[in-house]
Amino acid sequence: MIKSLLTVSIAITVLNGIQAGNVICYYPSYSAYDDITPENLDPTLCTHINYAFILLSEDGSLEVADEYLDIDQGLFTRVTNLKLANPSLKVLLSVGGGGQSDYFSEIAADESKRSTFVVSANHFLSEYNFDGLDVDWEYPEDADRENYITLLRQLKEAFEPKGWLLTAAVSSAVDEHGYNAPEMAQYLDFINLMTYDFYGPWSQYTGQNSALYASSVESQYEKANLNVEAAANKWVSAGVPKNRLALGMAFYGRSFTLSKSSDHGLHAGITGVGADGGEFAYSQICAEFNDWETVSDEEQHNPYKYKDNQWLGYDNLQSLTDKAQFTVTNGFFGAMIWSINQDDIFGECGQGNQTLLRKINSYINKVTIV
Repeated sequence: MIKSLLTVSIAITVLNGIQAGNVICYYPSYSAYDDITPENLDPTLCTHINYAFILLSEDGSLEVADEYLDIDQGLFTRVTNLKLANPSLKVLLSVGGGGQSDYFSEIAADESKRSTFVVSANHFLSEYNFDGLDVDWEYPEDADRENYITLLRQLKEAFEPKGWLLTAAVSSAVDEHGYNAPEMAQYLDFINLMTYDFYGPWSQYTGQNSALYASSVESQYEKANLNVEAAANKWVSAGVPKNRLALGMAFYGRSFTLSKSSDHGLHAGITGVGADGGEFAYSQICAEFNDWETVSDEEQHNPYKYKDNQWLGYDNLQSLTDKAQFTVTNGFFGAMIWSINQDDIFGECGQGNQTLLRKINSYINKVTIV
């Protein structure tokens, strides 16, 4: 049974024939192992749900990542059945992910494998009632530039007669990968911009996972690249209209182990990632980190926490409110969430269930709860 469905009144802006005010929700299938199933989600809080992931085979065909969940437990169908509760919802199948760039590169370069990819995608979209495909080729190389566009063109030609959507998830760094932004905009209905993971295990000091704005302590490169505003503007400058870009919003934070407990600001020295792997879902942060000191960074519009030698940069209700307002004010397509299972799904922190997603909706779609 779907929990706490809302009656909503939605005011949506249309820009140049493209509907603004969208909320694209990534649902990773492995969430079901944590008992966060499709039935736990409120489908009225998303305009699109991207089921992540189906994988690529070497020959170009799509293969299920986990047959037990995807097929035997029927997660494909259970997610697309959310459209019964929200008939305007679009559910897309997301293919790939961070570790599949090599497969994408090989498939896009080979005419036979591209054809296999298109045929296989058609099968899964038809068989399980998906509304489109989300291509999650996150880090194409310069050598992939033309082949990437050829792959998108073939998919678009196959999907358009059936009314299926074609989207892509892309790195925030448009100029560091093999993207032909203007041509991508021709074939993609919208683009999901991964404006997070700006700082992480590769970093030399503390920094925000998904800051809205630059910090005065950052280098010129960091200011020009490692924040939502800068990354979004770079994609626009590269040739993608704002109303085709969905800005990524992270429902998780990243932590570091401080070199000195007394030095706990931004760009503080670190010895590595934080305890327990250095990544925490919002549901865990709001429930278990209340005794940490919290700092609201007015420059970056993101909070961080610290305790002893541990430091955590993350997003909360206020920072996501600011990002949602930025998205609407600047005319972007909407918000993209990675990932909705990391929200406080069951209201265990005392602020209501699916707290972050509801807050984003209240600004992106101007939702009025009746």
